[in-house]
Amino acid sequence: MTFRRLSARAKFLLESAALVLLSLSVVFILAETAFRVKDALYPLELSPIVEPQKEYGWQARTNFRFVHTRRDAENIPHDVEIITDENGFRMFGGPATDGCRVLFIGDSYTFAEDATQSETYYAVAAAKLGLNAFAYGAQGFSTLQEYLILDTWLERINPDLVVLQFCHNDFINNSLELTRLSARGQCHVDQPYLSPDGGICYRNPGHGAFSSAASRIPSRLLHSLAYRIDNRKGIPSRGNSIEHIVESEGLNFPPFVNAIDTTDRLLAMFRERCGDTPLIVFNVDSREPYASAFNRICAKHSIEQITGIPEAIQTAAHKGVTVFAEDQLHWTGAGHKICGELLAEKLQLKCPG
Repeated sequence: MTFRRLSARAKFLLESAALVLLSLSVVFILAETAFRVKDALYPLELSPIVEPQKEYGWQARTNFRFVHTRRDAENIPHDVEIITDENGFRMFGGPATDGCRVLFIGDSYTFAEDATQSETYYAVAAAKLGLNAFAYGAQGFSTLQEYLILDTWLERINPDLVVLQFCHNDFINNSLELTRLSARGQCHVDQPYLSPDGGICYRNPGHGAFSSAASRIPSRLLHSLAYRIDNRKGIPSRGNSIEHIVESEGLNFPPFVNAIDTTDRLLAMFRERCGDTPLIVFNVDSREPYASAFNRICAKHSIEQITGIPEAIQTAAHKGVTVFAEDQLHWTGAGHKICGELLAEKLQLKCPG
């Protein structure tokens, strides 16, 4: 009798366990299906002006035509028209189709969300010099992402000159470690980073130990749960963003030193990829310790640099010209005009027309 009672109890426990497992499996399958349906119906939306792209991580939104109201640093509204072609270029040839062919590459300053088409710095320079200009920029781009644009389009466009726009946050964006600790410009998708051996690896700055462990399991539900655990403390706030440590410690902060080394290698790659095509760079700000590090890299690799642009824009701001957008960083059409005219002054020796 005892054996029979034990057998009956064991059978009951097994059936209960099987029922629990079956219930959990059904719940998991339903939740997994819900996540997959959601992803299919509502694809990842990064921002109104960028879209996912496998090789670059993201790209400027393609076939984009949008007229919207922006505000400048004085909170004055103005209408801005943004147009991109099927590849995300804001300018692809012109105004002089037989002029010097110049390829401009950069980040959000080159995408120029606060300037209408004719106000962008490259449109201003192109109009003054009669250039055949091509311009590609994307919000949050790193130097490696800009290099990939160069690599894709150099032979197709066959420019006479390449102009690279640089910003201090490129040092942050070029480092996976610093990007994870930054409150500015985080984009939680797989994106390219330069590995120590010179190869390109793809990492998501939002992924920590749990996401890495779950990455081999083909489950959207588990990936989502792991991501939420990794980011349970949220993205760093502006007040404790890594930029404050970089700017206070400078070269005494090892992660920033590593970011300088990575940026050094990326700019060397840029110069090498351009080959016989001249490469000119310019920095949109003079913020330290980034600007000095950038100047040293350019000098080391004999990369020609156009200087004085951020200083000229700051001088105009001190005179009361509204050169900055609402975020106090990017430029209005007035800021772009100053940049474009200074570029034209320097570029006319390279592109005499």
